[in-house]
Amino acid sequence: MIQNARRCAESIVNGGRAQYYYYAIAWLGKVRAASIQLGQTEDWKRYRTSLLQTHARKRKLVAMLHQRYLT
Repeated sequence: MIQNARRCAESIVNGGRAQYYYYAIAWLGKVRAASIQLGQTEDWKRYRTSLLQTHARKRKLVAMLHQRYLT
């Protein structure tokens, strides 16, 4: 499930389709929830950090990630 949700989110983000970032954030929410439920919180944090670093220039995405997962 985690891999599938990551793939869906990454296809949106990597495609630069800003109008669909909301859906990518929703998929990432599923990744986060599953990771926490499986006791893989550190894996989630590393993945979130890598997304922020990789896509640092995508301001809309970064703002959404900060709002949803860093507050």
